Amino acid sequence: MSDRIDTIRTRVLSSRQLGDPRAGALHAESLAQTVGEPEVIRHAKAAAHYDRQQAITINPGELIVGTRPGLTLDPAGKITQQIFGRQGFGVPAPAWWPVPEEARPFWTEGVFSPAGNHTTLDYESIFAAGFEGLLRRVDQRRATLAADDPELAAKRDFLNALQIVGEGHLDLSRRYADAALAQAAQSTDPTRRRELETIARNCRQVPAQPPTTFWEACQCAWFSFFFLPDAPGRVDQYLYPCYRRDLENGTLTRDFAKELLSSLWLKYFESVGAASAVSAHNHLTLGGVTPDGRDASNEVTVLCLEVTEELRLQRPQIGLRWHRGTPVELLQRAVRVLRCGSGNPDFCSDEQIVPALAGIGVSLEDARDFSLSGCHEVIVTGRAQMGSVEGFINLPKVLRMALGLEPALQAEARLDELTTPAALWDALSAALERVAEMAHRSALGRDQLAAAQPGGHLQASLVVRDCIEACKGYTQGGARYNFCNWDVIGLANLADALAVLHRIVFAERFLTLREFVGILARDWDGAETLRQRVLSDPKHFGNDDSEVDELAGRVIETLSATLRRHTPFRGGSYILGTTAGGENMHIEYGRVTGATPDGRKAGATLADSLGAAQGRDRHGVTALLNSVARLPHRLLPTATTLNVKLDPYIITTDDGVAKVAALIEAHFRGGGQQLQFNLVNRALLLEARQHPEAYPELMVRVAGYCAPFTSLWTDLQDEIIARTEHLTQTS
Repeated sequence: MSDRIDTIRTRVLSSRQLGDPRAGALHAESLAQTVGEPEVIRHAKAAAHYDRQQAITINPGELIVGTRPGLTLDPAGKITQQIFGRQGFGVPAPAWWPVPEEARPFWTEGVFSPAGNHTTLDYESIFAAGFEGLLRRVDQRRATLAADDPELAAKRDFLNALQIVGEGHLDLSRRYADAALAQAAQSTDPTRRRELETIARNCRQVPAQPPTTFWEACQCAWFSFFFLPDAPGRVDQYLYPCYRRDLENGTLTRDFAKELLSSLWLKYFESVGAASAVSAHNHLTLGGVTPDGRDASNEVTVLCLEVTEELRLQRPQIGLRWHRGTPVELLQRAVRVLRCGSGNPDFCSDEQIVPALAGIGVSLEDARDFSLSGCHEVIVTGRAQMGSVEGFINLPKVLRMALGLEPALQAEARLDELTTPAALWDALSAALERVAEMAHRSALGRDQLAAAQPGGHLQASLVVRDCIEACKGYTQGGARYNFCNWDVIGLANLADALAVLHRIVFAERFLTLREFVGILARDWDGAETLRQRVLSDPKHFGNDDSEVDELAGRVIETLSATLRRHTPFRGGSYILGTTAGGENMHIEYGRVTGATPDGRKAGATLADSLGAAQGRDRHGVTALLNSVARLPHRLLPTATTLNVKLDPYIITTDDGVAKVAALIEAHFRGGGQQLQFNLVNRALLLEARQHPEAYPELMVRVAGYCAPFTSLWTDLQDEIIARTEHLTQTS
């Protein structure tokens, strides 16, 4: 790490994003000047006005410029980190989400919960033609509008609005060029003066035109992200051509390339400030295959891993795509990065994700070009509105509905008629049908509200393919692909619960179903012996037990088929994921979910994402991975995560690194889709909780994201400590 990068790293570690205090006034100022104009034009002009008036900051020593106004530095140099706030239930629905009356109980009783939504830009087009190329595409589409089109005025206004927004962003980059030249004129350091002059040239070139140097490419990547800050996409793919060309020309050294990448990484980190501990704001993607199926890894892939290792920051979150042609050396290099303690990278498999995307109608070439966003939401890069994530569904609550334990959601169950596993399954299926219907009706309200936004999100509409050609906004169905993604929580709990009922009620006839439901209604009071028997039974998801694993798969298949009988507002289809997300829904849903047949008491946490219930995977990591690989991943095209807890000593040697890499590859070859690691042990976590001041940088994987362990709520810390710790069972 160079002295420059070390200095910038120290600075951004004391940063806090408070938001631009002038933003509201600047938008209002523009809106006051455009009264009477079409709303989409007014909002476009307000966005452009803000770009032309926002504060410009170029910090000392920066090589990549562009800072969100509102970023401040803590004078003491210390930041108290907080992750997302608690969701909270007991309200009809989020104030911003119009929920139909018949669906409200599903929100107030904790079956549904809202989520954030993610997207990616069409970096390929930006790097090939620049923003001016996008604006030429707008011009070309405007020229083809038919005079007799009944929607002519609306389409013309939409295209004009896109042009206004794009031109505003180009003016922002030119303002940075002017600021760099002004600083250069005042600089007494010849080296810094030359750097600022180069920065000015870079900002005039990009993102208006395609980058011609690696430095310009890194600046283009940042200005593009600055336009729509969410996910940086496949960074090693769009940066590599300029890197290779500069190396061949002798105008770039590998060391300076690393310094530029480090500068870019630090920009991603500071984009939300160090005070935001959660890492899910800027998830970038490395490796995988090219659209024609070849291995996509290159020298920039390795440089990105090196930079991640040296900086030791949880942002940007790094995802490595694996496929059967991935070099073993690259996979092992990525595993070695885990030693730095940032929680990066995570790993996912093209072998599962690409066919899953193709199965929902994505072309093979586009599916191969997927990238990651958020916690681990898969997106067809720059071509899709995946609806990731529309919201969360609490699966154990659905079982409680089928058992008559949720009177606010469903009439009393006819328990005496549920005398066989098939009858119980029919009751559960009926409850899933009801939940799917209410999820659909709820989604219609949210998506109609988003579509009503002038231009249907103008920034995304400019940089996501086919919106220009369709003359339709990103949230209005203008993207090439449109889906609506709900994430299910507590899958392992539901599978375990069904297995318990099959065994104790139907096979052994130890209790009637009515008697068992009575125990659950009392939160296991007076039945602790039975609860301990349930907890100690080896038949739990995560133990390579085909019976329980198949129950989990059947739940996914049933709910997926049920949801797909409905059509989302934007078209396309409903799709499922399993990530608990930065909202930590396994914790939140656990708080509002009563006792379940798997031995879980009311209020206890649910299983995290796709993993086993905490402590129930007792047969080693291979058994856990076998259970997960047995699931129908073809029906989980997005938002799927699996956290595995390993003792950190495992990767202290090259042999250990090779074993973990082999574990990842074996899981993916066996049918798994995603894998991420917590390299911590119980003793370390307990010590950090008792003495948080001594462990401010202890990073852990929570759901689909990383965060400092000491920044987490107590019950979230408890959940991570309770996860099964796998040591050397890597065979």
